[in-house]
Amino acid sequence: MSETLTSKIERMLNDEGHVQGVVRRDVPMLCADWGAKDEDALVHTLGVNLLAALGRSFGEVGVSEFPVPRAQQWQRKLVRVDSAWFSYETRKPTLLAEFERFSRETAIEKLTNLCVAAHGCDAVPEVLLLCLWSTDGKSVEAPWLKPNEPLSVPGGPPVTKPTESNVFIVHAVFGRRGEQLHFLRFRRLT
Repeated sequence: MSETLTSKIERMLNDEGHVQGVVRRDVPMLCADWGAKDEDALVHTLGVNLLAALGRSFGEVGVSEFPVPRAQQWQRKLVRVDSAWFSYETRKPTLLAEFERFSRETAIEKLTNLCVAAHGCDAVPEVLLLCLWSTDGKSVEAPWLKPNEPLSVPGGPPVTKPTESNVFIVHAVFGRRGEQLHFLRFRRLT
């Protein structure tokens, strides 16, 4: 039996050596010997670039800030996902991702965006990845984040994830050296 795209992506995110290699090669500002200040949107920008680079390392087309066509039921909700991966072979999206600092409000908003965006794609992506970041030592748990339950959308009906999509919620753990943050690892939350 062949391995699914979902399980391959999960395996890649759990492979710390692979992920750190991508960080060193494509987003070195997230390495411990460089680091990035937690100011303005710098960590967000670097995290978005990391997600796109991981897509490319996975053999997909990895892009940042992808504007998704408006979903039929949510015409008033414009969504630009932080990263999208596309299959070279089919030219269809395989993964949509959001990368945000951890907070309950932001997590729910970004999960909603991913579900709306997935409904707007011509072909439903197999994986919706919500990546929530914080510094090491900060407790990040999200039992209240239930990806299979309807989510409210302002100005539209509630949204649920497409049945064809699998939702990964991961914690991007960052270390701190003085004022500089650096990426440590991913940790699966759901």
